[in-house]
Amino acid sequence: MTATLPRRDRRAFLPAFPHVRGTLPRPLATSLVVAAAVLLAAAVGWFSVVQGPIPAAAIVAGLVAAVVVLSDPRAGIWAVVGVMTLLPFAVIPVRVGLTLTLFEAAALGTLGVWALRVMLRRDERIVSNTPAALIVLLLAFTLFAFLLGVHNAYSSQTFHDYGKFVLAVLLVFVVWNTTRTLDDARRLTTVLLLGTGAAAALGLVLYAGGPGLTLRVLSRLIPYGYPSTRIVRFVEDDPSRPMRLISTSVDPNSFGGLLAVVFVLACAAAIARQRLLPRWLTGPVILLTGMAMLLTQSRGAWVGAAAGLAVLTLLRYRWLIVPGGVLAAAVLGLGLGSSFIHRLYLGLTLQDQATKLRLAEYRNAIAIIREHPFFGVGFGEAPSITLQTGVSSIYLTIAERTGLLGLAVFLFAIGAVALAGFRFWRHQRDTAAGDLALGLLAALATALTVGVFDHYFFNITFPHMVALFWMICGLILALAYPSRLRRWAGA
Repeated sequence: MTATLPRRDRRAFLPAFPHVRGTLPRPLATSLVVAAAVLLAAAVGWFSVVQGPIPAAAIVAGLVAAVVVLSDPRAGIWAVVGVMTLLPFAVIPVRVGLTLTLFEAAALGTLGVWALRVMLRRDERIVSNTPAALIVLLLAFTLFAFLLGVHNAYSSQTFHDYGKFVLAVLLVFVVWNTTRTLDDARRLTTVLLLGTGAAAALGLVLYAGGPGLTLRVLSRLIPYGYPSTRIVRFVEDDPSRPMRLISTSVDPNSFGGLLAVVFVLACAAAIARQRLLPRWLTGPVILLTGMAMLLTQSRGAWVGAAAGLAVLTLLRYRWLIVPGGVLAAAVLGLGLGSSFIHRLYLGLTLQDQATKLRLAEYRNAIAIIREHPFFGVGFGEAPSITLQTGVSSIYLTIAERTGLLGLAVFLFAIGAVALAGFRFWRHQRDTAAGDLALGLLAALATALTVGVFDHYFFNITFPHMVALFWMICGLILALAYPSRLRRWAGA
């Protein structure tokens, strides 16, 4: 079975919106749609007069997003990607018991629609194999650790954050089950590149405008759940040092991780021998995400992107070694980007304050793991007043939160995903699907490398980054198990 697209589909680069077939007669359906549109227009017009145009526009956008999410799980995943790249911390400004974030609402809607499809359609099946079992086991370990540590200063926000974390991980099964064709995988990859490219472009505009413009623009997001302090970020929180690019992602390190993953994925798509995405798309995304990633000043993101590119180079594109080496030598010799190189050098030689702080976090995390080696301390505070939870490494974070057993399950689960993807790539290396799988493996390697230096891929307060990590895994698994794909090249 080959994985190439028919000639007529090779020009269809932009996503085709998933659709559902209705059972109502066309005249009746048209009448209902027109009536609903008129009523909605009247309601929005009245609300705009009473509350103002911006809240009214937000309601319209929310209704459109709700229709998108409820129409098809694939479209719901696109909505989740849009939220996690452009407005990851925004909340719905209507409190119903608790304040829902946009990410949470999109993820809940997507999971709900997919669950209904599984229950109501006989041709729907939930994947069940070793990677799926390990992911479920990992979730079980996190739940056990969460309940075990419930006495460690949990708040209502802790419960809420853990719920969002679980939703983010469960999205791996939605992506895995609904990516049935190569076109589905291409479209989701396109949406991810477009969303991240737009976020990078916005970040570059704000950065070019300086701290004043950044503060004015991002302050407008405060009523929608964004923080009111530390809006503009600087290196080591020192206003006398360079500003860090953050776009709408609040934290420059987490935004750098998103940019690094998508930068590597876009590079893989651009140099692929069997291209699924056009260079007029991948080229600007590479340029935007690369520039933005440098300006986040996130050294973990820089190293992660280098690791991802190394995977691409060593496994498939060894011809890049010589020109890459020449380019690196030219950059060093001409002194280009000297400030970035110097900052990276300070981190590698453990000389700057931020790196020394991370080393202290590592020592603290190791002390917690020694005291609670099997199941960790849960997702609250450390049980000892002399120790503090929170460490800039997903591996140490998992170990201190869920214990060494939880870390082992995580490593086995990711190992199973990577192994499945690598085996698929070896068998399909000369096809478009094989090139996409290699790009996804490189993106996963980027995330895992970034995880050595930062924690947000397994942090309950960054569910959008957790979702990004597991979406990459879901795409790898969807490609790696062709029995789940109805038609490789189907329209």
